[in-house]
Amino acid sequence: MPLKPELVLPASVACARAFADDPTTDYLIPDANKRANLRFAEEYYLRLSLISGGGTFVTSEKCEGLAMWIDSERKDNFFNHLRAGFPFLPLRCGWRYLFREAALDLHFSRLRKELVPTRHMYLAVLAVDPEYHGQGFASKLMRPMLGHLDDRQLLAYLETQTPRNVEMYRRWGFELLREESMPGSDLKLYLMSRQPKRTAQERLIHSP
Repeated sequence: MPLKPELVLPASVACARAFADDPTTDYLIPDANKRANLRFAEEYYLRLSLISGGGTFVTSEKCEGLAMWIDSERKDNFFNHLRAGFPFLPLRCGWRYLFREAALDLHFSRLRKELVPTRHMYLAVLAVDPEYHGQGFASKLMRPMLGHLDDRQLLAYLETQTPRNVEMYRRWGFELLREESMPGSDLKLYLMSRQPKRTAQERLIHSP
């Protein structure tokens, strides 16, 4: 179901719990005291998604998990960032978070333009609260959107931090394009894309 404004807070908590032990979180927020405020960064991005026109989905009103998709043609203006709460980010997560996040976003935005120059949907976040791991919530989030992308013949793109996730995404049809290190770090990110499957009509046209 699409994220609703009243679910932003519980969804941000679930997302923060999902990424609490992620090495990328340690990289972005090296201050352990500030790291406890990760929820506020997640809340900011969820609010920005709503303001910019959606693209974020939750499993249910319990917010066991969420997926945030961004159309490569989406344009955010500075006013949207202000409305989403950008001025509070350095207060909650520290200036180092702000600078590292900006550098990371710029670096990987350039790579996306290089690797997938055509229109695509970018999976910015796939998160499942640790309490609900192993119960199929990731598939519940992914499969409807992948079917939608197949219908629209749109490519999907993502970055993930762990080899285990690479194998998970491969099961959904993603292929590894490149391995990259985060700027100023030896942490690895795996860049993946998924070509849309043929629609039912195309399969009939191409069938022998």
